[in-house]
Amino acid sequence: MSVDTEREKPNMTEALLTHVEALAREIGPRGTGTTGEEQAAYYVREQLQKLGLAAKEQRFLTVGDMNWFPISAALLALCGTMIYPWAGWTRWLGALLAGLAAVLLWWAITRADSPFWCLLPRVTSRNVVARVTPTGKTQQRVVVLSHLDSNRCRLVWRAGKAKTIKYGSIATLAVYGAIGLLYLLGAATGWHWPYLASFLGALYVLATLIVLLAEMRRPYSPGANDNAASVAVNLGLAERLTKDPLEKTEIFLAFTGAEEVDHRGLKVLLGEHAELREALFIDLEGVGGGDLCYLTQEGLIKHYRPDPELVALVEEMAKRRPDLKVKPEVLLVVDEVQTLRRLGYRAICLAGRDPQTDSLPYWHTCEDTLEHVSAAALGRAAEFVWEMLQEIDR
Repeated sequence: MSVDTEREKPNMTEALLTHVEALAREIGPRGTGTTGEEQAAYYVREQLQKLGLAAKEQRFLTVGDMNWFPISAALLALCGTMIYPWAGWTRWLGALLAGLAAVLLWWAITRADSPFWCLLPRVTSRNVVARVTPTGKTQQRVVVLSHLDSNRCRLVWRAGKAKTIKYGSIATLAVYGAIGLLYLLGAATGWHWPYLASFLGALYVLATLIVLLAEMRRPYSPGANDNAASVAVNLGLAERLTKDPLEKTEIFLAFTGAEEVDHRGLKVLLGEHAELREALFIDLEGVGGGDLCYLTQEGLIKHYRPDPELVALVEEMAKRRPDLKVKPEVLLVVDEVQTLRRLGYRAICLAGRDPQTDSLPYWHTCEDTLEHVSAAALGRAAEFVWEMLQEIDR
């Protein structure tokens, strides 16, 4: 490594912190579809244009809050409870609705989506995408993902609550399923006790609904780690690539909207760029603090894993650069890699892990501020992704 490169590192890290400050402090909370997210997209587009890159904005409709998915499931279950005793045929309808509630919740957990997506409250979100072409003929493509939006300061879905989220989701699925089975039994036999037995489950569903609605009144997080830090690293890569482009690898720098809700920005990106079918995806999550790691398993109930070839590459890079202290980890989180792997794309997530909470640093909390972002962590993440791109290009 040259002396000039070593001298450039402090300046690069300072520039990354400047981006985090602009996003998390000056713009502030960036909830999906809010003015903050729009301003973040404008800021990123402006920074890319200053580097001479043609930044494209993709606008799209998305569900306004991640809670609408479990809320819709809870409402279906409660509707089933209310209409069950009306008449003989409504018993079968009540059983159907309770069973459908379980399906909707499972769909949300495993697909970050809903079959009734078009019926839920929607807002306008946006992506910002830029390409950096290689010096030679394009032989392969890499997409570096970092999302623009931040989530609410959650009561449950937050740092330190991963196991609560997991077992709570399992319990809720079990309750919906149990209510559906009780109603099927009552409809088939004419017995009254299955309906009475369902009241305990209905109270659980009602309590769940109250918590979900209460969360939607909570403020949005400043999102310094999740995910302004990752956006900053992506912008740093943009600057570095414009000065030193790769030889045969085209880089897509994708700043997605609505990651915190339904990954709609990623889905729009994939839908509009068929050439990314064979691309490699590097997803950045919460890289502003904690231990830098590559996730070998993610997901709450149904687990998903990264592309094996990318895992092998990252393992080799981690051995080659022990100074960056990158290691494998398993986190109970859901990010855009879930959608990518489900659709058959090659992807891996690089993330920051807080050893105290075993989650992304200050994940979905109001404490996710600039003061909790580490310049050293930003520098390690930027350097490791750069080394990955160099190795892929070779």
